[in-house]
Amino acid sequence: MELRTFVKETLKDIIGGVQDAQREIESGKIVPVLNEETWNGLQTGLTSIQAVSFEVSVNAVEREGSEAKLNVVAAVIGGGVRGDSSTASEHTAKLSFKIPVQYPKSE
Repeated sequence: MELRTFVKETLKDIIGGVQDAQREIESGKIVPVLNEETWNGLQTGLTSIQAVSFEVSVNAVEREGSEAKLNVVAAVIGGGVRGDSSTASEHTAKLSFKIPVQYPKSE
């Protein structure tokens, strides 16, 4: 899976999971409405804006006649490994980054 697709789908799943949980709980609140301008949430880290931390291993695959793409290296499950016999140059790297996300607030 390409890195950009992995990041996009992961962020959509996180936001969707928060929204699903907010709809399904009967008591309590997930991401309650707070006056974040006056409340000292930044020091405690409790705000609706959080950083989603990613740590992924990627392969940079460059094929003849095409641009390089970053693909997330997936775990091998069930012993299956897929190979590719085309002419390609690969480099593996570990990436760590954070993306700030504002979660939807409970109503």
